[in-house]
Amino acid sequence: MRELSERFLFTLSLCDRFGYWLPSQILMMMQEMGGRHGHMLGFGRAEMLARNAVWVLARNEYRLHRLPEPGDIIVARTHPGQARRGLYPRYHTFELEDGTLLAEGIGGWTLCDTTTRRMASLPEIAALMPDTNDLPKPLGSFPAAVEMLEGETVEALRELRYCDVDVNGHVNNTRAGDWICDMLGPERLKGRPVRHLVINYSREIREGDPVDLSLTLRDDRFSMACRRDGELLLCCGGELGL
Repeated sequence: MRELSERFLFTLSLCDRFGYWLPSQILMMMQEMGGRHGHMLGFGRAEMLARNAVWVLARNEYRLHRLPEPGDIIVARTHPGQARRGLYPRYHTFELEDGTLLAEGIGGWTLCDTTTRRMASLPEIAALMPDTNDLPKPLGSFPAAVEMLEGETVEALRELRYCDVDVNGHVNNTRAGDWICDMLGPERLKGRPVRHLVINYSREIREGDPVDLSLTLRDDRFSMACRRDGELLLCCGGELGL
């Protein structure tokens, strides 16, 4: 099965206070579908743990073209691409049943050794990847790099709590979608959902001291950096409005 296709009901639980599709929920659907498809292809979480490895995201990107409404049936599709320098791309599309495109996404995954917490090299996993060169590559072959804006910044200290940490023992990468929305706030998001989001992950975020968030805005564009003790952990950027 080169491509996984699933249908799901769009509900209010996936929305923010304005009824917009939450960025973290888009990212979570991409992550969960990728995990299910990986299991079908023989390199899911259980298979990787048997090799003392787990999948982690290095980059993530999505572009929202249209907002779904509660009650819509969304058709979600995903397929992997060929690895390059240890980065495994995975492509995503979300459409209505009539084919109307809602969103496109792409994730850049790497393998991490569960003991050393460093990148793992497993050539046999790359060999399991199906040939999908004839399938579309939304947003390009690999996720984009974040463009960090210059200008006045808004800063905040973010405490890490119980629900931030996932089964891999670190802050789940989709949480960055919530952090950016919290930093933007309702005044900036009202009438302007996050239509484009790029996230680059630099370091694993483990439990411990709070992290420092800094947000820079320029018209409908934004960028945000997350640091701890001055070390960059992740950065993200994107645009508001549809």
